[in-house]
Amino acid sequence: MSKQSKPSYLIQRSTGKRIKIGGCQRSQTLPPKATKYAASRYQAAELPPKVDLRPYMTQVEDQSAVNSCSANAIAGAYEYLAKRALGASGDVSRLFIYYNGRALLGDQNKDEGSSITACIRVLQELGVCTEDTWPYDVAMVNAQPHNDAFDEALQFLIEEAEEVKVDLFSMKHCLAEGYPFVFGLALFKSFDRAGKNGKVSIPNPNSEEGRQSHGAHAMLCVGYSDQSQAFIVRNSWGEKWGEKGYCYIPYAYMTNPEHCWDCWKIASVSDLDFTAGVWYEDDENYYEYDDEDDEDYDYEYYYEDDDLEESDEEDFDDYDDEEDFDDYDDEEDSDDYDDEEYSDDYDDEEYSDDYDDEEYSDDYDDEEDSDDYDDEEYSDDYDDEEYSDDYDDEEDSDDYDDEEDSDDYDDEEDSDDYDDE
Repeated sequence: MSKQSKPSYLIQRSTGKRIKIGGCQRSQTLPPKATKYAASRYQAAELPPKVDLRPYMTQVEDQSAVNSCSANAIAGAYEYLAKRALGASGDVSRLFIYYNGRALLGDQNKDEGSSITACIRVLQELGVCTEDTWPYDVAMVNAQPHNDAFDEALQFLIEEAEEVKVDLFSMKHCLAEGYPFVFGLALFKSFDRAGKNGKVSIPNPNSEEGRQSHGAHAMLCVGYSDQSQAFIVRNSWGEKWGEKGYCYIPYAYMTNPEHCWDCWKIASVSDLDFTAGVWYEDDENYYEYDDEDDEDYDYEYYYEDDDLEESDEEDFDDYDDEEDFDDYDDEEDSDDYDDEEYSDDYDDEEYSDDYDDEEYSDDYDDEEDSDDYDDEEYSDDYDDEEYSDDYDDEEDSDDYDDEEDSDDYDDEEDSDDYDDE
């Protein structure tokens, strides 16, 4: 048994404003037609010293006292795509994404957050309506959108979802191509200080409170600065937080797979080139001024937890060493995916609209929701059965059976040398 925190809040002292934190759940399944992002267009030496997508972003939103950070981040990415492709973009409904993302997991009546991949799946299968059609009304967080919202949403679908590897080159490469990426980040107490001007420091897990109290938070990465050695990140806590709603997160923090995960690029049309106007010379260091000299450095924002409760779930701090993605296998990093693994012809049962009761039931198995996942489950070399809709109770155990992880394929069938028969 371990202690798992109830919802935590970031509180602004001057106004009393409360913002829920910790609403980014670890993804359990892949979105339909998911692929790995291929960082192949540029060599490392060809990347610009700075990329900044902020001029093309829509207004920073405020999630308020709702655990909708994943939906807010995905909505921001979609609005960016629309603005680049069409020259303008209205706001899409964050609550539409948030409600349906939870519905896929059977938790639509609980404001307890959602996973990034569930929100991506909403945009691929249902689309998203405008915020005028289904507004961001906190009182309606658990209400199902009306039929008109679902009808309108079908006009606004995305085609692609690519997982970006958690390493500096892949992340910078994605941004250099003009695409932001959504990601989940473990927050530490030091993150509270970024509320003043957006400068996030590298956390020290050994000396400060971390993931148990602060949980995980989804945001949108919209640029980087080599001069500052930091990523430029769009948050969803309003424009008065950080630097007009944005913050700067050190490379060392975001490229640590123990702290950062679920990095995803989405695209509505695959052949659009967004590189124009986003490359810059880098003549500014966002960390040049030391905030710790300010008397009010750690004053304006603070966090508050509700009482802790006993839970069977593992603390975020209890990660298995094998979960780190630092040691990738050459085949894992390959851009040549197995045809069966990411083919467009999905098995009807795997991504059918008739979801299996066990996968999206309200009663999740403790092991399935555990943060202590096995390497095979989150490795870059995904197995079809690992993310199928029919989970076996033994699938989440550490010792996978060879036959259990396959889609009833024979070992010879899964090998590279297929039998002629």
